[in-house]
Amino acid sequence: MALFSKKTTLVHHITYMGIMTAINLIFIVLATYVPFLMFLLILLLPFVSAVVSYYCKKRYYIIYAIASIGLCLIFNISDTIFYVVPAIVTGFMIGLLLEKKINPFWLILSSTIIESALTFALIPLINLIGNVDIVVTFLSIFKLNEFVYKTEVTYLFIYFISLVQCTLTHFVLLGDAKKIGIDVNTEVTSYGPYIVGAELTMILSITFSFFYVPLSLIFLAISIYFAIFLLIDLLVSKKTLIYVLLGALLLVSFFIFAILYATIKAPLGLLIAIIFPLAISSVSFVNNYLIKRGNNN
Repeated sequence: MALFSKKTTLVHHITYMGIMTAINLIFIVLATYVPFLMFLLILLLPFVSAVVSYYCKKRYYIIYAIASIGLCLIFNISDTIFYVVPAIVTGFMIGLLLEKKINPFWLILSSTIIESALTFALIPLINLIGNVDIVVTFLSIFKLNEFVYKTEVTYLFIYFISLVQCTLTHFVLLGDAKKIGIDVNTEVTSYGPYIVGAELTMILSITFSFFYVPLSLIFLAISIYFAIFLLIDLLVSKKTLIYVLLGALLLVSFFIFAILYATIKAPLGLLIAIIFPLAISSVSFVNNYLIKRGNNN
């Protein structure tokens, strides 16, 4: 039985899911007794579950999920809830969305948001059941437990970890997609949704800065995700005017950020970075809906 191939028989499914369940269990046991391996656990768990979702029939996934969670709970309740449960749900979604031919950009974004949201939502349950502060425990892994703005850092860090997990998982599976007959949709028919996404997340970031800073920083990070995609499109456009406009706006944005950052109380000063995705999305709008449309006319 090839490790990375579509499973066709019930025996293949059960055997494969048993192997992957054992891998989850090994990760949890190692992370429990060898704490410095936690980072490896964080990165690889969603991949293990995504592989099961991708190569096995979806109706059997519940068996894998129950077995993995049940066995891991025996060894470490807090880590199982904090790491394994979100990874299993996210892994299922990655496999499902990849088969549905969802564009990689939206697949990574949606799976990242799902995993981050699940992790955030489970923190109170972990604290209650385990009688520990999981945030402090998590930060201590990265030597940040004494940081003044640890709550803000924790939520932002969980988002970035989820983004790295989902990105790595997706691109590993993406390389094997065509081999098993799955066409990956990488076509971008319109940049409108990406520009709107960047603008909307910027607005949400500003809005939540008045109520809940950690969530505001998350929306800032998502707007940067949109902006990076738009920036790549601008860089490959090979248009001198776009390069000049982009360079000028980014330079001005840098000076504005440098001037205003020191005048705003931390950690709200980080929100000034919103001017970078604003500049990039503005140039993208000019490129895609003013210059291109003008040329077409």
